[in-house]
Amino acid sequence: MPPTEEKVYKVSELTQLLKLTLESQFASIQVLGEASGVVLASSGHLYFTLKDASGAMKVAMFRGALQRSTLKKLENGQQIIVRGSISVYPLRGELQIIASDMRLQGIGDIFAALEKLKQAYQEKGYFDPLRKKPLPLLPGRIGVVTSPTGAAVRDIVRILRRRFPGIAIVIYPAKVQGEGAAGEIAAGIDHFNDAAAAAVDVLIVGRGGGSYEDLWAFNESPVVEAIFRSRLPVISAVGHETDFTIADFVADLRAATPSAAAELVVGRKDEFLSRIDFLRHGLMRHMEKRLHAGRSALQRLRGESALADFPGGLQELAQRLDGGEFALVRLFQQALGRKLSRWNRSAQRFAAFDMGGLLKNRGLQVQNLRMQVGARFHERLQQRRETTGVLASKLDGMNPENILAKGYSRLDRRPGDQGVNHEERDPRF
Repeated sequence: MPPTEEKVYKVSELTQLLKLTLESQFASIQVLGEASGVVLASSGHLYFTLKDASGAMKVAMFRGALQRSTLKKLENGQQIIVRGSISVYPLRGELQIIASDMRLQGIGDIFAALEKLKQAYQEKGYFDPLRKKPLPLLPGRIGVVTSPTGAAVRDIVRILRRRFPGIAIVIYPAKVQGEGAAGEIAAGIDHFNDAAAAAVDVLIVGRGGGSYEDLWAFNESPVVEAIFRSRLPVISAVGHETDFTIADFVADLRAATPSAAAELVVGRKDEFLSRIDFLRHGLMRHMEKRLHAGRSALQRLRGESALADFPGGLQELAQRLDGGEFALVRLFQQALGRKLSRWNRSAQRFAAFDMGGLLKNRGLQVQNLRMQVGARFHERLQQRRETTGVLASKLDGMNPENILAKGYSRLDRRPGDQGVNHEERDPRF
């Protein structure tokens, strides 16, 4: 009996078969897990990954189901229960859950750990807006720390070259997930902060989207500390718009995606040139306006009567000044003439003055006065002598000794005597 030949399936046939089989066997299930990589498409469809410690599964929730869902807004790290059916996405051959409803169960372990780290760094002041540095208006060199093989670096380079052709881009290759990634990212940041190594003006640090586990390196201490001590402005560009890491809060600016970081770090070159041209034309218009206003003002001033008569008034004033000068000169000359006349008269009187005769006359007068004074002195002296002689005679007559020399008597009264006088007489009497 010949062996039975195995059926050879096309890929599309197999995926379709798996889809039908799984959808029929798992038409209604409930799955508990942590939401990660949440993306809300512009169409209104929601896509995320439901995971736990040892497994993960893609989830798609279409717009109608999301509008009817118990939980309308889903965030990364939330612990949820998803109700739906198992299916296969044929184009990628991925197993997924088509969700019809979801409800909140709690906060996942990864999200709780992230919140704990965020609170710790916030208390240290790492998120303080006052310490954030402004970006340069027009950087000369831009440093990029990211994976050299990822889509993020290609997007950054492409957008920068399109927006500002010729701008210098320096890339530091680093692992952005897995063991050792945090150390390499921190080393790249420190490398650019060494001015001798690479003189750049601003840094972009980031990577493309992924799960919270994939982005965890940007939550680790080496990266956070390197961004905090960086003297260069740092733009954090990690994951998608809905992804947040500690690096986003510490950085000077957070960009939703690496592409957005390239658009934020520098403006378009043509916009700069247009702005410069606009300012140049504006400055020229302003100067022309000022010049025109100045000319008009000058013409108005020239037309005014006071200004028109100004030259004549100036000449009249000059003549008045000259007249005043001439008058002062005349007055000075007249005063000088009077002074000279007085000096001449004094000189003539002095010349006519006989000093010798005057001195001789004065000498005779002095001699005559001397003789008069001598005669008066002798006359007064004689008078004083006569007066002195008369006074001396009077004084001599009043001398007691002269009186006693003529004879005297003394009467004594003793105690107890009544009316008895004892008289002594001078024997000469």
